[in-house]
Amino acid sequence: MKRQKASVMAVIALSGLTAFGPMTRGQDKNDAKPAPKPEPKTEVRPLPQPGPRPDRLQRLREFLKLSDDQFGKFQPIMEVELKETADLRQVKDLSPQDRMAKLKAIREATNEKVKPILTAEQLPKWETMRRASARPGPQPQPPAQPQPKPPEAK
Repeated sequence: MKRQKASVMAVIALSGLTAFGPMTRGQDKNDAKPAPKPEPKTEVRPLPQPGPRPDRLQRLREFLKLSDDQFGKFQPIMEVELKETADLRQVKDLSPQDRMAKLKAIREATNEKVKPILTAEQLPKWETMRRASARPGPQPQPPAQPQPKPPEAK
């Protein structure tokens, strides 16, 4: 009987050590300090310059296959458009409808200046590209018409 009691006590003690052993290790104090993390290097980028991005203009040049003479005339027109749209974005007291109307006017003025520069082959590409990049504005809704009343049953 004593032997059986001792066996049961040993099993209980062993299971207690197995169950609570990991918790006792979690409370150990670790005096070793972790290695300091290296400071991340901050990349200093130059501020964007006003005017159209050169890569965008180069892509337009390649897409439209502009000659050097055409590109010389095309570039200042695009710079003016970008400056005008950037100035318009700075105006905070415009309603969305007014802003869209002014943006549309700027784009149309640019189109009128660019059309004489482009050849007959380049013009459809330009118009397709401009239509694809234009943001659709709010579409006017037709006025609501009153619904006819159904005839009442007698």
